Amino acid sequence: MGKRKAFKGKRKGGQEGGARAPRQPSGGGFADIVRDNQSFVDYYKGQNLLSEDEFSTFYDILKTPLPTTFRITGSRKSALDLRDAMESKYVPSLQGLVIDDVSIEPPKPLSWYPNDLGWFFKVSRKELRKSEEVKKFHQFIVSETEVGNISRQEAVSMIPPLLLDVRPHQSVLDMCAAPGSKTGQILEAIHANDRQNELPTGIVIANDADYKRAQMLVHQTKRLQSPCFLVMNHNAQHFPNIHVKHEGSEEMLPLKFDRVLCDVPCSGDGTFRKNEAIWKTWSVGDGLGLHTMQLLILLRGIQLLKVGGRLVYSTCSFNPIENEAVVAALLQQSKGSVRLVDVSENLPQLKRRQGVSHWRVMNKEKEWVESFESIPERQRRRFSPTMFPPSDIDLYHMERCLRIYPHDQDTGGFFVAVLEKTTPMTHTDKLSEALKTTERIDTAAAEQEDEQMLKQLSSIAPEDVAGDVHVRGEDTQDTPVDSAATPSSVSANEIGPENDTAEPPAKRHSTDTSSAVEAKRPRKEKTPTVAPLKEEPFIFLKPENSDIADFSNFYGLDPKFPATSFLVRSEISKNRTIYYVSEAVKNVLSAPDAHRLRVVNTGIKAFVRQENVQGEGSPWRVSSESLSLLEPFMSKRKIIIDEDELRLVVMEVFPKIEHFKADRQQMLNELVPGCAIFEFEPKPDSKLLLRQKLVLPVWKARVSFNVLINKQERKSLAMRLFGELPQDVPPNLQQLTHRLDKVQDGE
Repeated sequence: MGKRKAFKGKRKGGQEGGARAPRQPSGGGFADIVRDNQSFVDYYKGQNLLSEDEFSTFYDILKTPLPTTFRITGSRKSALDLRDAMESKYVPSLQGLVIDDVSIEPPKPLSWYPNDLGWFFKVSRKELRKSEEVKKFHQFIVSETEVGNISRQEAVSMIPPLLLDVRPHQSVLDMCAAPGSKTGQILEAIHANDRQNELPTGIVIANDADYKRAQMLVHQTKRLQSPCFLVMNHNAQHFPNIHVKHEGSEEMLPLKFDRVLCDVPCSGDGTFRKNEAIWKTWSVGDGLGLHTMQLLILLRGIQLLKVGGRLVYSTCSFNPIENEAVVAALLQQSKGSVRLVDVSENLPQLKRRQGVSHWRVMNKEKEWVESFESIPERQRRRFSPTMFPPSDIDLYHMERCLRIYPHDQDTGGFFVAVLEKTTPMTHTDKLSEALKTTERIDTAAAEQEDEQMLKQLSSIAPEDVAGDVHVRGEDTQDTPVDSAATPSSVSANEIGPENDTAEPPAKRHSTDTSSAVEAKRPRKEKTPTVAPLKEEPFIFLKPENSDIADFSNFYGLDPKFPATSFLVRSEISKNRTIYYVSEAVKNVLSAPDAHRLRVVNTGIKAFVRQENVQGEGSPWRVSSESLSLLEPFMSKRKIIIDEDELRLVVMEVFPKIEHFKADRQQMLNELVPGCAIFEFEPKPDSKLLLRQKLVLPVWKARVSFNVLINKQERKSLAMRLFGELPQDVPPNLQQLTHRLDKVQDGE
């Protein structure tokens, strides 16, 4: 195995990393890789995870590409509308398809994914080019992916959020979140049961140690338009305490989460079918070098979990050193306060194997080491006692862990453990419980004792590992990373009616590729002092702010809507964009230790200033990001349209008022120029594949309208509703529509 020179960088989860692997050519490049690694074979045969015959089947499928898998995204009924459109328009055209005398199976739902929202399609890139029907379906997938209605996601990656069992209005932490496909699932679950005229109360904090990867989170989750969402940039094992008021008390305590996802950095040998470079780089040292960091992240996650809360630990590795060994060490450390949850009845169609209770440790000379005590004293620095099965392992029910093998359901490899904190484990847990009585506990002392737990584990970390460590994840990105984080500080200062802001920088999407990244072994060190980012602060507006009064009056915003949760991003003379966050997010941004938080992004655009508005109209237009949230609270400037008028608005560029129905023309002409909302309610006998009310922001000029969604969203909506592309923009209007698209995209 050749070694690569390291560079300063960070990968998913938290540690400094090594140089980026050379980019592998997509498609045909897979055939150029020698898909064999004898060290891998020797190691896993020695673990006795599979029989000799089954190991051959397992190893053979690792050499084949993965099928295409994707998930229909979104909260509420919108995902079901898209699913129905796909099933009725595209899947039938792919039935009985034969290419080069080979039958091609049509796309099928993943049998274990709820509501048929997860799909797989076994077709190669070569076959895509040879079939017009497959090409059309591929274009549909690409188009819907561009606007965020479909997420290309490996099947096994969908499992942890489902087993996390997130309920609406819970507090959730995703510790190693980038690029964000699992975070998206969590957000969808948080908003699954949103009710009319009710504001969401939960919160999702997505963290990643690398700033550039954290920005991927912003783009990946933007489509979900959640005011309950924060993106942070901290080392997962040192995720800071955030002090908020305890429920029913004025006492400030560290925020505890109902749900925590620890999808930790790992060696990634479960991704052989996608990340071809691993065939060349895999070594025994990968798992040994990552074990302690994985355990520290898991322990920190458990510390941040509420009593009664659930944590899911997952890797895309087969290695027991990264999987069962980490979980067993945590359970031993918890002294009965944490248990493995039996989820054998969940996702019944998912084929899984039980976790193992016995495994072996191999040194860099490829010799099996039977116990930590059997290692010569001078060599012990390469190992940790927690890598070995504990003597009391039968108490921990390791069979409740899930092992996903590729040959069982044509997937990648994965490991999942579902943990529950049953009794107070940490000192801050005990502090929270004490507040239910009259007992008083020193908060600072409790937090110091919790930190000491992490330091004790760090002290037994191996000082040397067998070779360089290659950190990967099943969502590894082939993008250069460096340790210089672009700077955000958090400010909960309120500003008065005359103060304002500029928009945050636009976020850029990065594609999913298959590169491996080297990382140095985690170093033993005390908790670092983390400098805050230096982006524009988050500044809450006072309810009496003149801009809030302006748009509230113009749109008839219900006084019950919390005007205290509007914020801006800088103090300039004229606000350009006003954002909205949930009360739970506001509590985090207003925390006394908020200045230490590295907040990358939060909030959804609520209102955007439109320049050069004449007459009595308001310059504030409703952003499409927040329309579904704000519309139920608006009593003015809402117009109900019928199906013919919906087609006019979606398919044509700047449709004229005179083309609407006569009674509608009068209503539209009476509106002063500015933003308005068109509402369409599908009738039971409508042929449109739409089962929910559709609301569209539009800009009303003197004689015409323009729908305020960007061209990709307009194209997607037109194809889904009417099966054809919308009208092309005339050359004389292209500059104007390009400018409007930039406004919609936040530029």
